[in-house]
Amino acid sequence: MTMTSSRQDKPPPAAPPAGPPGPTDHELWEALRRHEPEALGDLFSRYAGVVHAYAVRHTGSYGFADDAVQATFITVWRQFTRSDPGPLVHGTARAWLLTIARNELRNTTRARRRLAQFISRQHPLHHPDHAEAVAARVDSEKRIQTVRQALSKLPAHERETVELVYWADLPVAEAAVVLGVAEGTVKSRLSRARRRLPALLDQTGPEETR
Repeated sequence: MTMTSSRQDKPPPAAPPAGPPGPTDHELWEALRRHEPEALGDLFSRYAGVVHAYAVRHTGSYGFADDAVQATFITVWRQFTRSDPGPLVHGTARAWLLTIARNELRNTTRARRRLAQFISRQHPLHHPDHAEAVAARVDSEKRIQTVRQALSKLPAHERETVELVYWADLPVAEAAVVLGVAEGTVKSRLSRARRRLPALLDQTGPEETR
């Protein structure tokens, strides 16, 4: 008698077709060199969150960060339409974008004016539909301000390095590009900042609770 298996051998189910991959940063860069505005939208979708997170932690203000994101990508478009920046040097546009954001954030006078306008448009902030969200934002800003107060006691070059590597989550190599220094310099600055920050945060805490 021939024995047959009760289990029929079936071919594995076919994997669902993969969707088309998104354009690489290099492809978006080349499209921007051709002045294609859709590429700016794709670049915005990819990196607006990174720029916003860096700006919030750099300034301690969501208002500043909102403005910084807009200013950064407006500047990106202007740079491509006014002159050809050449091919993308690195595999990602992230460091280049944060360099622009860093420059925009230095214009604090204009940013403060825009923040004041933003607040006046949102007044009153105690609307019941938004109270919880506003409270969360204020609490988040207070925590960021506490850390920023400690960071402000570091030398400026160490503070900027910490912001880029730990807040913007840039690899050391990309942070070096933004700062225009060698990778070893970035590592040295981080090492010095790590040694100093615990004591600075201890000093900052009591001041925040008074």
